[in-house]
Amino acid sequence: MRRAVLLLALAWVLPVSLHAEEVSPAPVLDISTTGSKVSISWGGDSRWVLQKAESQSLQQLGDLAFRDVDRAKVRFLDNRHDFSEPLAEEAFYRLVQYGTILPESRKANVLVLHGKAMDADWMDSAPICVDLEKALGTRANFFYAEAPHLQNPFITLYSRAWWDCLFADYEELSESVSYVIDFANNDIPGDVDLVIGYSQGGTLASHLLNLLDSGRDMGSLANVRNAIFVNSAAMEDLFPMYDLESLENTPDDYSASNINTMHLMANGDIVVLPQWSSNLANSYNKSVTITYSGDHTMSIGGATPFLLIDIFPDAVSQAVEDWIREN
Repeated sequence: MRRAVLLLALAWVLPVSLHAEEVSPAPVLDISTTGSKVSISWGGDSRWVLQKAESQSLQQLGDLAFRDVDRAKVRFLDNRHDFSEPLAEEAFYRLVQYGTILPESRKANVLVLHGKAMDADWMDSAPICVDLEKALGTRANFFYAEAPHLQNPFITLYSRAWWDCLFADYEELSESVSYVIDFANNDIPGDVDLVIGYSQGGTLASHLLNLLDSGRDMGSLANVRNAIFVNSAAMEDLFPMYDLESLENTPDDYSASNINTMHLMANGDIVVLPQWSSNLANSYNKSVTITYSGDHTMSIGGATPFLLIDIFPDAVSQAVEDWIREN
């Protein structure tokens, strides 16, 4: 009985709404214990999601300790949501409200594009993706596309590139655009909800978003309206300058007005200068920027995915997670 009171008190304090436009308060959690089981119920629509944190993790990680409970175990009956599980020592619960990036009726589809001289495995191991996959749990599926062009084999045997930047290879760029559209159509079940692009992959993502109003059949990418760019630049800031006729170097009027973006930029990046990342962010009307201490790679270990040491700030991971839930 004493544990039940503790849980209820914390549940009252911790509920938060992460949606900037939400005006109604979070529903109150009704928590009870019976034998070795804890039962939790609440009202409100299905955008309110129950999260859980263990005591020890909460003390060490704060908000980062909270994770969504298994949605398959949440039942909806008589306008109430009910969840039960074995009673754990000092397990704390709260409600958060998600935005539209994470759909109510299905898992979100997240398309991830790696950087030049890297590959899908590297991005799968990158701190931002590891943290997000863990945080979003059953709310999202991540799909890692791999560039079709082999580059810089002396760096790593698995080194890939979306196109050759040094020689502005537009044929390779065109092939990569077609490849990503085909990848989304063939490997992703339904619409893409969010694109994450790192370095050259971010530049490619921005170029793909420009094609949304071009009349081209974008397939599963046609309805994407959200993107995260990590240490990425618009094409016009890459060397040499891109001057192909009809190639849009920066976000066009449609993508600048309709795409919701987040831009992460390392203050010590000497590959993609922070000013270039800032220029890309300023090209979008709805953008959030975060500058963090670090270099281009987000980790120690360079281009190989096997020896990565995470040096990505936890606060940045938390900010990205919050942004996804808010939008």
